[in-house]
Amino acid sequence: MKLFITDLKKIINRQAFVCKHLSELNAADLARFENIKDEDRALQFLAGRVLILENFGTDFQTLPNEKIISTKGYLSLSHSGDFVALATDDEPVGVDVEKIEQTRDFQKIAQRMKFGNCADSKEFCTKWTAYEADFKLGREFKNPHRRFIEHDGFMICISSLREKEINLKVKNLL
Repeated sequence: MKLFITDLKKIINRQAFVCKHLSELNAADLARFENIKDEDRALQFLAGRVLILENFGTDFQTLPNEKIISTKGYLSLSHSGDFVALATDDEPVGVDVEKIEQTRDFQKIAQRMKFGNCADSKEFCTKWTAYEADFKLGREFKNPHRRFIEHDGFMICISSLREKEINLKVKNLL
């Protein structure tokens, strides 16, 4: 299993990055990119597609429910703030990344999501990323294996069918 993460703050020249990689998008993804109004969200989208293209080439497609599939393996994509994460494997996989923030009202969200009381933002992010990664893995898979990685103020959860070693690669997209 591989996990690729990238920090968008390290893209020094955003305009050059967009110009360089926009031509790599297929027609459907280009249309999606052009419809994204928020500049940060558009950069997250493009960075995610660049990570996918680097690992799967053009052998992927986005389904109407936004799940991405490939004949070369399974993948799951997530973003939060300046981080984008891509998990790949030869079996179904789900990934979620969340910024650990003390400023948000995580207790209110935890109660709404029925997570119970959370001692702090880190515990909330652990429960939230597990929920999201499991959803991306697929609800039909019961009792998934989860691994948590705390990196640079972010919580990352990978959910998969069995315990596997994670090959973590931090990618600087330029």
